[in-house]
Amino acid sequence: MVRRDALPVEVTSLVGRQAETAEIKRLLTHSRLVTLTGPGGVGKTRLGYHVARLVRGAFADGVWPIPLADLSQPDLIAATVAARIGISLSAGDDLGDLIAAIDERQMLLVLDNCEHLVDAVADVTFALLRGCPSLRVLATSREALRVEGEALFRVPPLALPGREEGLPPGKAQNYPSVALFLERAGTLNPDIAAGRYDEQSVVELCRQLDGLPLAIELAAAGSRWLSVESMLTHGGDPLAPATRVSRSTPERHRSLRASLDYSYDLCTSEARVLWARLSVFRGGATLEAVQAVCAGLDLPADAVWTALCELTDKSLVVLDGSRYTMLESIRFYGAQRLDEAGEVEAVREAHLRHVLAMVEEAEEGWFGPHQRRLLGLVFADQANVRAALEGALTSPGKVGTGLRIASSLWTFWISSGLPGEGRRWLSRLLAAADPDDPARAPALWIHGFLCAVNGDCSAALELLAECERIATEVGDAASAAHARSSLGMAELFDGRLEPAIDHLEEGVEMERAAPGGPPFLADALSNLGLAYCYQGRLDEAHEVLTEASQLCAAYGEGVLLSWTLAFLALEELLRGHAESAAGLARESLVRKRALNDRQGVVWAIEFLAWTAVEVGDARRAAVLFGVGEARGEDFGPLFHGFGGMREWHDRYASRAAEGLGVSAYRSALAQGRRLTFDEAASVALGETQAKPDDIDNPLQDLPLTRREQEIARLVATGKTNREIADELVISPRTVDTHVQRILTKLDFTSRSQVAALVATTRPPESPAPA
Repeated sequence: MVRRDALPVEVTSLVGRQAETAEIKRLLTHSRLVTLTGPGGVGKTRLGYHVARLVRGAFADGVWPIPLADLSQPDLIAATVAARIGISLSAGDDLGDLIAAIDERQMLLVLDNCEHLVDAVADVTFALLRGCPSLRVLATSREALRVEGEALFRVPPLALPGREEGLPPGKAQNYPSVALFLERAGTLNPDIAAGRYDEQSVVELCRQLDGLPLAIELAAAGSRWLSVESMLTHGGDPLAPATRVSRSTPERHRSLRASLDYSYDLCTSEARVLWARLSVFRGGATLEAVQAVCAGLDLPADAVWTALCELTDKSLVVLDGSRYTMLESIRFYGAQRLDEAGEVEAVREAHLRHVLAMVEEAEEGWFGPHQRRLLGLVFADQANVRAALEGALTSPGKVGTGLRIASSLWTFWISSGLPGEGRRWLSRLLAAADPDDPARAPALWIHGFLCAVNGDCSAALELLAECERIATEVGDAASAAHARSSLGMAELFDGRLEPAIDHLEEGVEMERAAPGGPPFLADALSNLGLAYCYQGRLDEAHEVLTEASQLCAAYGEGVLLSWTLAFLALEELLRGHAESAAGLARESLVRKRALNDRQGVVWAIEFLAWTAVEVGDARRAAVLFGVGEARGEDFGPLFHGFGGMREWHDRYASRAAEGLGVSAYRSALAQGRRLTFDEAASVALGETQAKPDDIDNPLQDLPLTRREQEIARLVATGKTNREIADELVISPRTVDTHVQRILTKLDFTSRSQVAALVATTRPPESPAPA
């Protein structure tokens, strides 16, 4: 052998990958064959060579890279390995000679890019490991070798900031994907090197590129000629960021598209068809969904599973629990192939039918013992629902199907805290639908219902009136009954108690007679019970709420039961029975937490805060009030815009503040505002205690949400609302609303007062050196 190894020198630093490196080293100590798998561009080769450099001291006879990407003849693998490590072979048995030459030597072979010769590489590797007891192999491949004793490590994309993280400025570069772009682009672009870039745009670009190192490196190279914002809008194509690359870059890595073309060429015809058709799914799909949507011409139903396994083996599809998912760039490539095949409309139609069947099943069975499972299925497929609704709006003749999908989801929109999204879809679909579509009347009452719980009572009243008119014309007794009950709820939330009770009482009687049965009757009874509580008619409230809870319990239903329990807690509280009220509110909260009903969680925690005031625990009440202040408007107006709840809240909050004193009350309120939803529920249920936060936030004791504190600081710097909107990437109208709330909460009349307050709450600066 002529040399110990020939590992390529690292020209640039490896960003991130500390955890991956440690795990691969651990695997190499336990397994003689470790294979790094993953899609093209994820960094398998770079990571494999990096690990090889770190462990070279453990191999007395060297660490040897064996690049196979340019090898096309499987019978030359043994000869290629021999040539790389300096072994001369006789004309005859290459593999046998290679085994004999390596024998007991302690060496590591790095077999790089095995996927196009995977079967032959597997045979050679197995023979080498069996005949050379001190040999270890580290392989990189888009699919596993499937050799006995093989340890697999799936190389993930570089970590990305989550969309909901709300990172402070400068923190995104702690994520390897962002750090890689900034490091590489900073060597080419002086503005980026000097920190003159929009951080959120860089984050969004890295998200668009799925955190794939290859794609990020290509984009960084393009920063010499294009701004980040230009790359984000470059035709909406994550596969073509319009960059130039180094002449030393292999052809298959000169664009992400070239890398995926390489993977596509390695697939069987059935896998290619499935890859294209899978692109219609968003957020992944179950096996059943894949079979329902993707089987057809050129891909029989019994071939779907085999093709799906192939795509998974080749790292193009990932099995995540029970769902098969693709990176967005891989899905985008498949969508282009689907368009080339002329199958877009047919596959979208199959996808639309599948989503309709799923949501109709959920609607039919939601009022019963399978409610949580059915709603969970819809929640898991939320991205597919959105894709189907968008497709229904853009495909000729599909609006009616979209209307049925959006209407079937009415309980999902409510229980998941998404009434605003539901009304947006219904608004668009109703505007595009045929006026004579039989699905119009049900959609109108559901739209009106969602508007009411989203705090837009004037829109609700208009929609419900139209529903009643159409339902009467076409003889739709069920929609008429639902509209009348919803009309009562809208009037209640809008503060008109007498007409609200009239409509709700009439709605209850109509629901008893109309088709549709217990679900809608239970909902009408529950809302009527709330109205009776607000009017002080507690005996009548108890009667209708008890009937509603019995109906729900009889069918094993949970969503409406959790609301009924909350209103029974209110009724008990109004009677002066704080302990029993707290028990009912806790039971409601347990159910709402399990259902992920976040608006409902806020209501239940609010009732628990009131019971805490009644039993004299003002500090606990203040902490719980802080939860509502911080989280109550995350999914629509606080308490669905019901003014009666706000009146009760203000009275109980005043009592808590009087009991604690202003300073202590604000401190406890601030603790509640800092709790996450899960923490808040645990504290409310007595599972954990709220603890003071160590975060250095001089505004934390003010009655402002986190977003309002952030905006207050920006106001204090002299920024206009437009400038604040640009910095936070939100609309100017949203900033206007937040600024007005800040002024109202602090009892201020001008922005200069906010600036003065922020200045007084800042910690003193250290004196400048003399």
